Amino acid sequence: MYRNPIISGFNPDPSICYVDGHYYIVTSTFEYFPGVTIWESTDLVNWSYCDSVLKTPETLDLDKSPDSLGLYAATIRHHDGRFYVVTTNKYLKFNFVVSSESIHGPWTAPAFIWKTGIDPSLFFTEDGRCFYTSNGETDPYTKARGIFGAFMDPSSGKMLEEFRPIAESCGGHSTEAPHIYFRGGYYYLIIAEGGTGMGHHVCVLRSRDIHGPYEKCPYNPILSHAERKGHEIQCTGHADLLELSDGRWIAVFLGTRRNTTVPATTLGRETFLAPVTWTEDGWPIIGNDGKVEIEMEDILPVQQKDQKTLFVDFRKRLSDFPLLKVRAPKNDCFVLHNDEKKLILVGEEDINTPLGHPTFLALRQNSFSCKFKTELDVTTLEGTAGIAAWLRTDYHYRLGIRKNDGKLSCTLVRHVHDFEARTAELELDADGTSSVTLTMEVRPESYSFHVNGNLVDTCSYAGLTTSCVLGNCFTGTLLGIYAEHGKATFLEGITLEKN
Repeated sequence: MYRNPIISGFNPDPSICYVDGHYYIVTSTFEYFPGVTIWESTDLVNWSYCDSVLKTPETLDLDKSPDSLGLYAATIRHHDGRFYVVTTNKYLKFNFVVSSESIHGPWTAPAFIWKTGIDPSLFFTEDGRCFYTSNGETDPYTKARGIFGAFMDPSSGKMLEEFRPIAESCGGHSTEAPHIYFRGGYYYLIIAEGGTGMGHHVCVLRSRDIHGPYEKCPYNPILSHAERKGHEIQCTGHADLLELSDGRWIAVFLGTRRNTTVPATTLGRETFLAPVTWTEDGWPIIGNDGKVEIEMEDILPVQQKDQKTLFVDFRKRLSDFPLLKVRAPKNDCFVLHNDEKKLILVGEEDINTPLGHPTFLALRQNSFSCKFKTELDVTTLEGTAGIAAWLRTDYHYRLGIRKNDGKLSCTLVRHVHDFEARTAELELDADGTSSVTLTMEVRPESYSFHVNGNLVDTCSYAGLTTSCVLGNCFTGTLLGIYAEHGKATFLEGITLEKN
């Protein structure tokens, strides 16, 4: 057996490819930097952080991007010795493609493809041509919204023919996430519908001609938990399929897990895996008749390992770890001293500045029960620094430490929508204290903040659930360190441990 999700925490919109014994999955990053996270595996069930695609401000402009905009779903493909990634900068409203001979780059500069639509995808035909698809257009004749496609040059992004409709919806709203595959003389078009919430599901269509018309599968939806209201897994959709070397097929897709008795999650949308079976009349079905479980029959004869502890070691490069920053961070605000095992954060503004650039460095919360821990040097502390549980700019909890008249003031602040309050404060004697240990104890329904083992405050999970925010929230909770209005030195590293 293996357990879902295969990549836990905020990792939505997975897309997969296989190259030289390695599987690669890319997931969405939205307003976070670096853009498009790459995960790597040799057996499909044990995944580790590999790299990121867009790693410089020159290739990724997120300046002033609102929460849950920025980079939307990406697709990764490999063809003729090159990796290709297409994605959407929803904030700036354009789709683009980058490519590289190595999964670690260097990646080419973004090549503009098209102004409208989201969820772009590429399909390489047997004769080497590249077909581009996305959603978001309106058919000028029928006024229907659906999937558009055209052959394009993947090196330049230039369309080689008219970008025109190839398929309408299968009856649901928010027709998106198109991916094309070829099998048995048919082009199969996988799409997601119903929005990325409780009604999310996957449908399939097929055609002898890549341009269509496409016929709808009589078994649609081929993946859906919309009717499984009490099930632990919800919101399944946005699937990408892959044929294995032995002829079997698998699908990766997003879903959410409920961490309470109500359909809410603090982790956001995660990456799941299920086998694909083909009906006698040639249609794909994901999982067990379109349903999936936390425990699934193993895809390959391997042992799935559960990595209990992730340690961000300050003796290594920050890019070695799946760390995220918000919007357009300044490199000189994150100064690593490997030989001294310390990281200096320089805070230039409040962490809750709307559309700001907070000095915040975080890991994805990867379990409903976990512990986040770090050590803060207070001898050189300027301004305020500490740890935070962060869903968005306007939904987060933070424990801040500052010096005040020979004391260390430890303050817990809750920010929920447009309301911010200091709900608890603890004072420690600063004399003779060189550092303090900051800990966050996470439980399914609470976040507790500690300084040197002393509880400062416990907060409800409700302020960090995607279903409790006002407006769309496509991300998940991050756990990290921050600094405001001064310098702060963090020692040794950051530990995230599953309980």
